[in-house]
Amino acid sequence: MILALIFFSCLFLFLHTYLLFPLTLPMFAEFFERRRRHTNLVTHEDYLPTVSLLISAYNEEGVIERKIQNCLDLDYPPELLQILIGNDGSQDRTAEIIKKYAERVTLIDAERNQGKASMLNVLAKHASGEVLLFCDANTIFFPNVVRKIVQPFQEARMGCVCGHLILNDQSGSALGEGESAYWDLESEIKKFEGLAGVVIGGNGAIYAIRKSLFTPLPIRRSVMDDFFVTVKVLQKGYQSTFISSAIGTEQTSKAGSGEFKRKIRIGRANFNYLFSYLPLLNPLRPLVAYFFLSHKLLRWVSPHLAILLFVSNLFLLPHHPFFQATFTCFILLFVVGGFGALVRGKGKVFSVLHSTYYFLTMNYALLCGSLQAILPERGGGWVRIERGGDE
Repeated sequence: MILALIFFSCLFLFLHTYLLFPLTLPMFAEFFERRRRHTNLVTHEDYLPTVSLLISAYNEEGVIERKIQNCLDLDYPPELLQILIGNDGSQDRTAEIIKKYAERVTLIDAERNQGKASMLNVLAKHASGEVLLFCDANTIFFPNVVRKIVQPFQEARMGCVCGHLILNDQSGSALGEGESAYWDLESEIKKFEGLAGVVIGGNGAIYAIRKSLFTPLPIRRSVMDDFFVTVKVLQKGYQSTFISSAIGTEQTSKAGSGEFKRKIRIGRANFNYLFSYLPLLNPLRPLVAYFFLSHKLLRWVSPHLAILLFVSNLFLLPHHPFFQATFTCFILLFVVGGFGALVRGKGKVFSVLHSTYYFLTMNYALLCGSLQAILPERGGGWVRIERGGDE
């Protein structure tokens, strides 16, 4: 009975985060969208607050000039847009390239590589805008991004606005294709969460917050800066939303191993500060608690749930044909994922194979990251992963 209870509990939680939650989310969104329509918020398209665009750069000589040109071409009054780029101890020509644009771009130069979180803290101190817009050096914005992303801030309760990142894969790797497809799904989830005013975590490539709500990032251990910053906005009682028309594009990692290492770092960083995120489970804010549990927390522990599920299923095999069927599904999942690692091609069949391989690999990366979070860690610098589009 205990084994069966463990099995069905883990199965339900696993299916909830990956299947039931995404399928039922549109119903939640429809209900809360109707409620928000009745607030009669009057918005003005000519709403133009001062904005500080923050970019932390490390060894970005291959993309930084293109990024600067992209920032200068944005459709937003130059006098209202402050462009701040932090050179985090780069060992290449990053700082030299930025200095060429000193008339429009403010360079914050660090003598040594201290890490993205530390640099973002410094940039936030130098920011003069009412709104802080965060992005990566390799993210290319559509011209109207700033105008689009600041509009929701007309609502006093709005504290964070996430833009729409589109990932392009030129690597051809199964992990690269899987990451691109996964992020398309994530964007759909964020869109519906945004209708309810509860987007759980932004994306460092394109999100904005009110400057007054910025919480300095911890630097003792690695942290997912975008998740930490946006979660702290929610914890302060403000809303967060998603604007699908505020678009930025990025390339996936050049090699599949780059995506795998990045997911391990993400897993470790999330578990490093897990206890600081648990206040989101406050039952007095049931919608925030439900979204955080369903979208993030259960996904972070899904590798652990899968292990319990597999082991309990193994012991339950002799007791009922149902458990034999579920164990067969486990084996098929690994077989399909194995084929996904070996084959290359386009079409629905290959897409299923690559997505399965990505699903298994990324859960393994999360497991590795959670185990690494137990070990001591030295704060500070970060290692850049090469992405497609690097020159």
